[in-house]
Amino acid sequence: MKRWGLFLAMLLSVSFVLLPGVSAADEIAGRIAGHTQKVEMMEVGDVPGHFMGVSQSHGLTFYTKGPDNGEIVARMGTSIIDVVKGKGTFTGYEVKTFSDGSMVFVKGSGTQTPIDGGKKTAIEGTWEVSGGTGRYMGAKGTGTFKGERIGDLKTGGDNYIDWMRIPEQTDH
Repeated sequence: MKRWGLFLAMLLSVSFVLLPGVSAADEIAGRIAGHTQKVEMMEVGDVPGHFMGVSQSHGLTFYTKGPDNGEIVARMGTSIIDVVKGKGTFTGYEVKTFSDGSMVFVKGSGTQTPIDGGKKTAIEGTWEVSGGTGRYMGAKGTGTFKGERIGDLKTGGDNYIDWMRIPEQTDH
């Protein structure tokens, strides 16, 4: 029993010294619910099924962790897509507008992969805050996201995306 107590004490002390400090205040997360309203696609022609395009979506961001926990924020985004048979990459820009008029500007990039026989598309990637206004002037941060689009992008489609901020690493 004493061995386990010593092991646990050592593990905890090493954790505090070697692991970066992350508090609950550092955790920021949420869910986006959106709808693709406009899509322009063109066939590239180099290989069968290769398309590139631009899409525009609107929706809401639900903050579930962090200082904005409980807030529901309007969002608008535009993405550039490059896919072969539905699988490929995208880069997008998003504007989140808070009720007090403050805004956050986000750039994201990632991959999309058809699933469930093409009825859905798995989406995942990384994001970075590129700026802000009002209470978010000078905002910074990076994170990851993962979600799904339901329906064909060419005709619109609904999506949900769960995202989280990667806490800044600090030395202690």
